[in-house]
Amino acid sequence: MARIEIISGDITKLHVDAIVNAANASLLGGGGVDGAIHRAAGPELLTACKLLNGCVAGEAKITPGFRLPSPFVIHTVGPVWEGGTCDENKLLASCYLKSLELASAKGLRTIAFPNISTGVYGFPKPVAALIALETVRDYLANSSEIELVIFCCFDEENLSLYKSAFSELVLFEKVLTEQDITLTSDLASVIWNEHYVPIIGQAQVDYMVTNFQSPDAIRNQIQHENYKYYLLYHQSEPSGYISIKQMGEDLFLSKFYVIKKKRGTGLGKEGIKFITLQARDAGAKRITLTVNVNNINSIKAYQRLGFTNDGPVVTDIGAGYVMDDYKMSLPAL
Repeated sequence: MARIEIISGDITKLHVDAIVNAANASLLGGGGVDGAIHRAAGPELLTACKLLNGCVAGEAKITPGFRLPSPFVIHTVGPVWEGGTCDENKLLASCYLKSLELASAKGLRTIAFPNISTGVYGFPKPVAALIALETVRDYLANSSEIELVIFCCFDEENLSLYKSAFSELVLFEKVLTEQDITLTSDLASVIWNEHYVPIIGQAQVDYMVTNFQSPDAIRNQIQHENYKYYLLYHQSEPSGYISIKQMGEDLFLSKFYVIKKKRGTGLGKEGIKFITLQARDAGAKRITLTVNVNNINSIKAYQRLGFTNDGPVVTDIGAGYVMDDYKMSLPAL
């Protein structure tokens, strides 16, 4: 959970594996954070940057840090704000993504970002903060290489915007450890009992939790059945979980559950955005799921999110129980 930090300070003084420089296309130094990093690193940085032959917006290149406390500097070129009509959002997200990918490829564990493009490049600060946080959040959900990402804010406005956006950000943490598995199973028990008892009855809920959502069952699904599980955190507390599995051209959404007190807070939309991103990264064409025919509220919720009802499906789950479901789907393209 503590893999993202938001601080106020001077990025050139941070002891991390790499700091990110909001550079211009020449990579030969400039004003703002770019100039500060070049001054702190010394003239050797300019010499190294001359060998890189510049950089286009949305890409990233790396050099040693020379006289900086950080051994590496990752240089990325943010977009100039043109009113939002020139793919500025995508280019800014790419700055963060390419920097993280470069850090992972180099085996770096800690990285610090400035507020890219929000100075003389004129990118609206509230939008830039959300893009930065969501891009880093999505990358960390599937990457264990990066242990800590610091957003180092130079001004109070950015600091306030980042902290506010982060407080409402839905975080997705891949289930990897035994502690994660136990927490997921505990959440399953709470959610199934508060939501599904009126729909399928206590006996079947107990059967489902014991046989399909116990720690042993979840561990087996992850290790031997190619399922991926993610915990959802909202306002720093575990609020639900997701389970997905690629099946040919489909990404099967096996489970997407949110605790009762967090329903209606936007976690559904955020979860589907995240799942759609996973589907696209996997090359899947559709997201599919099954939902109990009596679960009217969930059916309506999925329809509001864009899913279509593809018809009934009945599954024998053992012990005399069957799942009487509808199959629903959503294009992932």
